[in-house]
Parts: sequence; C-alpha cells; structure tokens
Amino acid sequence: MHTLHNADPRRLGPFRMLARLGETDSGVRLLGRRAGAGPAVEVTLVRSALADDQRIRARLRRDVEASRAAAGRWVRSAEDADLDAATPWVAHAYVPAVPLADVVRAAPRGLPEAGVRALGAALAEALERVHAAGMVHGGISADAVLVAGDGPRLAGFHHARLPRREADGGDGSGGEGRGGGEDAYDNDTGRFAGPAPFLSPEQARGRAPVPASDVFSLGAVLAYTACGRPPFGDDAPPQVLYRIAAEPPDLGSLPAPLAAILTDCLDKDPAARPEAAALRAAFGGGGERTAPPRLPSPVVARLAREAAQVLVLEEPATADDPAAAPPGGRGAPGADGEVLTGEELYTAATRGEGRNRARPAGDPPPPGTAAASRRALLTTAAAGAAGLLAGGAAVAGWVAGRGGLSALTDPGRPPRASASPAARPPAGTAPVARWRFDLTDATSVPPLVWRDELAVITNAQEAVALDLRTGRPRWRRDDLGTDGTPEPISRRLALVGIGGRLVAFDAADGHQRWVESKYSGTDLTFKTMLSVDADGRHAYFTATGTGGDKPPAYVVAYDTRARRERWRSRLPAAYGDDLGAFPARRSLIGLGYPGGAVELISLRLSDGHQEWRRRFDGVDTGDKLGISPTRGLIYAAHGARLRAVDIDSGRQRWSLDINSYATTKSPLGHPVVRPGPGRKGDVLYVSDGTKLVYAVDPDHGTELWRSALPDDTVWKATPKLSVSHSGRTVLAAVAAGVFALDARTGLVRWRFQESSGELLRDYYVYPARSSVVVAHGAAVFLLPVE
Repeated sequence: MHTLHNADPRRLGPFRMLARLGETDSGVRLLGRRAGAGPAVEVTLVRSALADDQRIRARLRRDVEASRAAAGRWVRSAEDADLDAATPWVAHAYVPAVPLADVVRAAPRGLPEAGVRALGAALAEALERVHAAGMVHGGISADAVLVAGDGPRLAGFHHARLPRREADGGDGSGGEGRGGGEDAYDNDTGRFAGPAPFLSPEQARGRAPVPASDVFSLGAVLAYTACGRPPFGDDAPPQVLYRIAAEPPDLGSLPAPLAAILTDCLDKDPAARPEAAALRAAFGGGGERTAPPRLPSPVVARLAREAAQVLVLEEPATADDPAAAPPGGRGAPGADGEVLTGEELYTAATRGEGRNRARPAGDPPPPGTAAASRRALLTTAAAGAAGLLAGGAAVAGWVAGRGGLSALTDPGRPPRASASPAARPPAGTAPVARWRFDLTDATSVPPLVWRDELAVITNAQEAVALDLRTGRPRWRRDDLGTDGTPEPISRRLALVGIGGRLVAFDAADGHQRWVESKYSGTDLTFKTMLSVDADGRHAYFTATGTGGDKPPAYVVAYDTRARRERWRSRLPAAYGDDLGAFPARRSLIGLGYPGGAVELISLRLSDGHQEWRRRFDGVDTGDKLGISPTRGLIYAAHGARLRAVDIDSGRQRWSLDINSYATTKSPLGHPVVRPGPGRKGDVLYVSDGTKLVYAVDPDHGTELWRSALPDDTVWKATPKLSVSHSGRTVLAAVAAGVFALDARTGLVRWRFQESSGELLRDYYVYPARSSVVVAHGAAVFLLPVE
C-alpha cells in the first residue's frame, strides 16, 4: 500500500481515494472509501493512455456483468463502475487478501488437506453460482483466486462466457455461444484465456470452454495448492498443454480421499467430471458455516498488516477542512519565538560534507478536532488487528467475532468524547504517509519548512513549495534550482546560493526579491553556504579568491539586512575551501582538514578574527565525526572504534570498540548526539554497514543497546540516523526503507518502504516534531511518526 501519486485522482464517482495499492499492465489499483464513512473499496482505473482502447472497455464490461450475475460470498463482484467515463474504472469491495500463488509460496510443500478442502468447498460454491447464472468462467487459475482470512474470492471474470442474449438469436443457455467469442482464446489478445498449467483439455485443443472446463481448471488449482506445484508442470506451454491433453496428472503423495476427488476433476472427458454442486459436497461444504482455511503464518501476518493499514488510514486533507491542517512546527526565524541555536549538534561527513538541521514539518491534529477524532477512532479499531499478528491461522476467528471482514475495512461511527484514549496501531504497522509528491529530479538535501505551512524542496532542476496539509505545490520555479538548502533570513525571505550568486526569494510565492552578484567570479567566488545566524541577520559561506595555482579561501559574513559584506576571514592555506561550520555563542566554529589531520578553528562573530586553532592527535580525515558543543567533545568513529576527544585539551575522554564481539565487523558511520527519550539527557547513536544501530552514553562511552535492522538488501550501506523531536524514536534510513526504533530499547517498531520507484536509491529523513519529511529519489512524503 502506497501513497497516492500526483497524477492519481482524489475522487472517482462517490469514492474518495486514500492510497495506491499497485499497478497492472493496463491500469492502477487504488484504495477508496465513500465520502464520510463506509467500507473500503478497491478501484481499478484504466491508464489514461489506454482509455480509448475499446477492447479493454469490453473486457471490463464482461467482468462487471459476469461478477454481478454470480455475486456471492466467495465471488469478487463489482460494487460500482463507470465504464463510459473518459477514463473507465471499476470498484470492488476491498478485502485484505493475497494471491493464491503467494499462499503456496509461503507453504512450498502445499497446504494441509483441511486447508485444501476449505478452499475447494468455497470455490466450488462460487463456481456453482457462476454456472447457475448460465455462464462459464473460462479463466480459473491461481491468478484468479484471492485468499482472505475467511476464505477465497473468485475473480478474473473478464474471460467469462456470458449467456447468449435473445437479441443475438440465442436461447440463453450459455452453451457454445459466448458474448465474447467462439473458441478458447481471448479474442482481444489472441492468447489462451488463462495460464497454460490451469487450462482444460478442451481449451488446450483450442475449443471453447464449457462448465466442465471450469471444474477441470479448479481441480488443477487445488492440486497446485495441495502439492505446491501444478499437476501438469509449469515449464514451456507446448509441453504443458500436451500433458493436459494426453497424460495423467501428477498428484504426488496426496491423501487418498483428496487425491480421488482431484482425479475426478481432472478427467480428460468433460462428461465424467463432477458438477460444481457435487464437488462442493465432496469437499464437505454446505450451509452457511463453511470452515475457513488455515493459512501459513507469514500470510496471516501480511493480512494483519494490510488490515491495520486500512484501519489507520486517514482521508486526505482538503483545503476546506480546517481540522486537517497540521499545526505546529518551526518555520522562519521569529515566526513563533523559537530560533535555531548554536548548541545544536553539527554533524560533519567525510571531508566536511553534509549538514542536517532538523526543522519541524507539521504536527498531527490537536486533541478535540475532527481529524483527531477520526484518527482516534481508526487507531482504536486497528488495535484489534494486533490479534492477527499473534494468532497465526486464527485470523478467521478474529474476523467472525467482529461481524465479518467488513470489520477490517469499515471504521464505523466515531466514539463519544468520553471514550477511553485510543490504542496504538498493531506492532510492526508502518504509518501511512499523509501525502506523496513527485519532483522532476531526485533530491537529497534538507527541505526548508516555512511558517508551518510550506516545505521548500530543491534539486538541481527546480525548487517547489509543498503545502504541508495536502502535499500539493503552492509554487514551483526552475530559476531556483540548486543542490543547497534555502536558509530563512526573515519572516518572508529565504537565501540560497545559485551559480555564485546569493538569491533572496519570497518563500510564500517563490519570487526573487534581491540578488547579490559580487561573489560570482569578480573578486571572490561563492562556494558553499555554511550557516546563518539564529535570527537570519548574517549568512556565512566560503569563497575563493582569484590568481595563482592555489587561490586563497575565505569565510565571508554577509549582512542580509544591509545587503553588504560585514567581514571576510582568510582560511589557513592547508584548508583550501574544504570547511564545515556552525555559529556558537560568540564564535563561528569551523571544521577543517589540513593535510591528513582534523582541526577546529574559531572565528569571532563580530569581526571574523581567528581566536584559536586546535588539532587532535589520532583523529584524521578517514574518521566519521560528530561534534557536541555543549559537552565540548568531538566524537570520532574509525573502523569499529568510537572515541570521544575533549575539544579544549585534545585529550581522549573515552574509547569504545563497539562491535569487538560481533561476528561480522563493519566500519561505523557518523555518530550523532540527540536528546534521549522524554528529552531527558542526551544519547549518542551510531550505525555500521551490517545494519546494526547502537546507543551509547555520550559522557562515559558505555553501550546502552544495540539493534539489528532487517537486512534484505545486497548493499552494505551504513544507515543514516536521526531522532524524532521527542527523542522517543530513532529513525534509520537506508535503501531498504525507513526504520523506526524505540529509543529506550532499540526494538524495531516498523519499516516504511515505497516499493514503486527507485528501489536502489537511499531514503533521506528530516525530522519534525511528530512527523518526518522523507525523500526517496524524486518522491517526497510526509510521514507521521508519533
């Protein structure tokens, strides 16, 4: 389940779209719900490029007509549709379900006999309804069967042979006549109506399917479920079709009673196969209480996760819904009295790269609002789904005790104001992103969150300001494209370096207000923005002079109010322009790399005068560094060793060989110091390439906990760490997704992963008070965390 894309519709007919479920060759699968409340629906929307293809429209009409004619508890029937729309769509009742092939993959030796009988009884009942309506399904296969917690759903009616209408001169019997053709092929594609391993002998010979053909195909599907492989093999179609037509099925060592039923279904002679009603009775099905199948635990867990995701899913915010606007969050300096102080940790990457200053990006609705009530309602309902995770194959019992599968997808009525506090969603359930936006190019720089309203995101191609409530662009401009993060310098203006120029623009509309070009190659050339004062009055950046093989490098302080240079300070020649810096109380502290060493330099904020330079023995350019100004410590990670060095004396405070007893050693990443849970005391966090995350006491160097992230990628990248504003959640970002860990214990709470898009690109996380802005390639999300 994924966040809606920019081009996805927000409404279709009476339904409001909530999320994207996936894609097919011809369309997009969306999750929706009727405006207000009601059970969820799965909407299949034809791709706009194929909307004029009349063959696709005909297939949809056949699917809708046939599924409605055979509607029943085990049939996936269409609930609503608009097949005459400019872009046609069909809505089915949403049920958390997985394809039958996924169930078999989770049980490669096949399901137990009881599970096969339960599936067989339900599918035979569905087939009985199909044949009673005078139809032939014609395409029963593992792809046409979905498995939910209470049983299967028969789908894939776009191949169905409909009864011949009187206007066509038929008798309505559904014999050889078919509303869509006279042979075993799909006339729209010229292919067989279904995968080769599940075709009947008559279909294998190119003849039209009859009701007995559906029984044969159902027998092949159930044999596949029981054995873990199709009864006639799954190699090249010609060989499979020959075996279907001429050889007996391979049923392995199935129990004799079950093998006898399936052998009857797979008889080469259509007249010798049982009818659907007799088949249902043979499997023990009857009445209203058909026993549900027992499913493999991984399938049950997947159903639970999907159910929980639907239950906690909020409807998208709208401009006319004041309760949906995310309040809170720090924006431009002076917006709410909060400022960025010099005591915040500056994290230096190798060779001085990278800077990540956390800025809030919007909080959840405050207590008492309509949006908060919806969330309380949905999370309360989701808490029930936790039983699915622990209950193994007892998912059907959980469903039955709550009024059927609609309990999984219908939030019902809001609770009264006096209701008890909402429970948290089930463990392991990732939050649903509030929105997704796709940029024209990838971004990996921190966004500027402005006045709690906009997230200004930049890349080399453009800058775009996204409304934090909806994720929709307020403005976008290609003349503000840059690989740097804009810095707020007033209540309205932000400053960014573009092509050697300082450009101040209005964050509300993106219009440029002034441009300083004196650093674009005349006397000095702008290189890298370092920082701005907490009030935005002064901006600090590096610049290089002209002349010589090694032109001089400077730190420049620029007054953004008076629009003039305040001072420039020449850097030591060994630094070049390779510097990272942050303002402290009265000084600008720079981190440089002269030769192979690491050095700190202090420049007085008033005039740029160099106050001191300090080098640290044993700390070199190969170390991953972090600095805590409040402690006066620099943290250096070298290989698997983590050290704390006193800035004033240069002496080592402590040393920790953090993974000395790990079975696989890997170099550590950049250490970060952040407030701990409840913001009581600080914690140092660091990770390594084996996807281990460590929490360490920053004053004494003792390990507090270690946690292993699920490692399902081939890359040994080191997770990038950040911490939520409350300090309760550690966020680890890698190409495999964003992991949330409990800051007290290290327990992995959930993983957020968007499977569509750039699967090999890293995720980037920028924390806010209770949300994070997540960037993945060109996709940007707003993800609630706490």
